[in-house]
Amino acid sequence: MICYDISHPKRLRKAAKVLGNYGLRVQKSFFQCEISKEGMHKLRGELLEVIDTKKDYLYIYPLCESCAQKAQSDGKGQLIRLESFEIY
Repeated sequence: MICYDISHPKRLRKAAKVLGNYGLRVQKSFFQCEISKEGMHKLRGELLEVIDTKKDYLYIYPLCESCAQKAQSDGKGQLIRLESFEIY
């Protein structure tokens, strides 16, 4: 799970675009990504090129498969379960 607080609209749009290439937007500033350690390293590098670390915040919360399966929700929202698939 990745979230951010970015103060400038241009950086905000760029960060959202980068994250959209890796995962699914579940809230305005929250993305759910299912990627390898190498993929996460690459994603973090791309985001660090976009954000201003003196003004913006970036949070990455790694969740193991077991932890993700234990997620709970209340209200009308639904939990999103990312599943791998192949296109033939």
